[in-house]
Amino acid sequence: MPVLPSIAIKSPKWLSNGHLQTIVPNFYRTVDGISFTRERITTWDDDFLDLDWSSVNSKKLVIISHGFEGSTDRVYVKGLTRIFNENNVDVLAWNLRGCSGEDNKQLYAYHSGKTDDLDFVIQHAVKKNKYNSINLIGVSLGGNLTLKYLGEELYESVKNIEAAMAISVPIDYVSSFPKLLSFKNMIYEKRFTKQVKEKLKQKVNKHPNKIDYKHALASKNLWEFTDRYTVPVFGFKDVNDYNIKVQAKTYINNIKTPTLLLNTDNDPLLTKACYPIESAKQSKYLHLEIPINGGHVGFCEDLNAKHNWLEKRAVKFLVNGF
Repeated sequence: MPVLPSIAIKSPKWLSNGHLQTIVPNFYRTVDGISFTRERITTWDDDFLDLDWSSVNSKKLVIISHGFEGSTDRVYVKGLTRIFNENNVDVLAWNLRGCSGEDNKQLYAYHSGKTDDLDFVIQHAVKKNKYNSINLIGVSLGGNLTLKYLGEELYESVKNIEAAMAISVPIDYVSSFPKLLSFKNMIYEKRFTKQVKEKLKQKVNKHPNKIDYKHALASKNLWEFTDRYTVPVFGFKDVNDYNIKVQAKTYINNIKTPTLLLNTDNDPLLTKACYPIESAKQSKYLHLEIPINGGHVGFCEDLNAKHNWLEKRAVKFLVNGF
């Protein structure tokens, strides 16, 4: 399938680069009128996942997976939920382990390739026997999870997915992880590192002597934290092994579900390898769209507009068909 034409997002002139187009919409935009109903489900490994539903009694469902250290409280989740509800679509936004405001039970939480939780959420939605159409949206890390899930060829639940959309996804962790640690992206990386270390502190007394907490909490950046916590807890060899095994790029050529990957041309967290042009050209199912402007999960045309560019594009793809 050819790569879709690049459309220019007319961001305000004062949002003059990818960093501003990332930071301002995500931190200063507000979305009102969303009321989630929370459901807690128990997982197979004696843990829990918190699911937030926004139902309009539809037969069509969109499942939203948020980004790294995000939650269903993120403005992009609320914005997508509101516009889909307005278009008569139910929304299930789920919180990755430890992201719903309460620490999860296990020593481990989530990582960029932990698709078994996504599969479990989808199975739960299917078992409600309410929906004749289930679609996926994944944002950033959630987009990587979504693409990996679709391409792994591991889960029976994939057959229930009508279409999927992945947004602002660093599909090539081998190159994008080092870029996150670059000086230009320090503002994001430092924030992420602080967040994951704060969460790990909650596990010290709950799971004593399981890992070298002092060493992990002394990590200077996210790479070191991944090496000292994620790698040993989940059984990876090292960070390089982690990057290869979790990155969606390893699996996208196997996708057999109609899927749109939406990565802007000025996303500060993405590398050239995160725009899989050749894979999209050779695939019947993977569509790649590279909008001009928008930053990382920004997509702002007017900060005060009810719906941003992304939300309108998502409805066009998942409700109206491209």
